[in-house]
Amino acid sequence: MKTISRHFYGDSEKTAFSISIVENMKEDYGLFVWPCSIVLAEYVWQHKLRFSGNNVVELGAGTCLPGLVAAKVGSNVTLTDDANRLEVLENMRGVCELNNLKCEVRY
Repeated sequence: MKTISRHFYGDSEKTAFSISIVENMKEDYGLFVWPCSIVLAEYVWQHKLRFSGNNVVELGAGTCLPGLVAAKVGSNVTLTDDANRLEVLENMRGVCELNNLKCEVRY
């Protein structure tokens, strides 16, 4: 079952931006947002000045939520995952396009 989850970043009065992620809940590991990636993405948002203008590599990116947040705050982002998981790599490219972000996707 495919679904799109939306993740919002900003303060309680105003949303700075949101990230949309295409998830496939029937698949394993690389095609759904793990709870730890939500925590890491929030860390990137809270420390956006530290990430802005820097290079970021997300290893085992899967749905790549932390990497996409890093790109939104001004990082040059490379997303990586298993070369044998073509559906994951294609989903990574798709969520970058969906969110109008230019990230390099590699295996």
